[in-house]
Amino acid sequence: MFNYSEVKAYWWLFLVSGLISVFMGAALVFWPGKTLTVVGFLIGLWMLFFGILRFVMAVFGGEAEGRWILLILGIVGIVLGIVVMKNPAETIGIIALIAAIFWIISGLIDLFRGITDTETPSRGWVIFGGLAAVAAGAIILLWPSASILVLAWVAGIFFLVDGVMQMIASFQIKKI
Repeated sequence: MFNYSEVKAYWWLFLVSGLISVFMGAALVFWPGKTLTVVGFLIGLWMLFFGILRFVMAVFGGEAEGRWILLILGIVGIVLGIVVMKNPAETIGIIALIAAIFWIISGLIDLFRGITDTETPSRGWVIFGGLAAVAAGAIILLWPSASILVLAWVAGIFFLVDGVMQMIASFQIKKI
């Protein structure tokens, strides 16, 4: 089990990540057609912050069980986020694939963590968030020929839901 009381001091990382996700989600939903570069950069930014959050959870978590998965996911998120942010226009073609795979993997991890760890704060939200991430990734993988506009809307809705859940989790962690 993951020891949430040891990451209590870092509750604000979840809040910041949630606020960024909500901001990006709103931008993607309401202004999806502005530019592919912005969409790519926002996805890269989200991946970077999500990776940092997972990395912090792995490094400062109490028990070893499951930490290596969070560490790997954090490192992958940080690296992919930097690559995508550095070259958003050039990587837009693979951003959909990267985002879909990342969402499916992270969603499955959250889903199984929520199901197996009965002490997870806001356990229902973690499970719901895992399902939402898997669904968002699956939609993108199943319809790869869809326009970037559809990707922006799916990503935007996912970011909105994920951001709200991260903000709720931040206050739950702060209460521990």
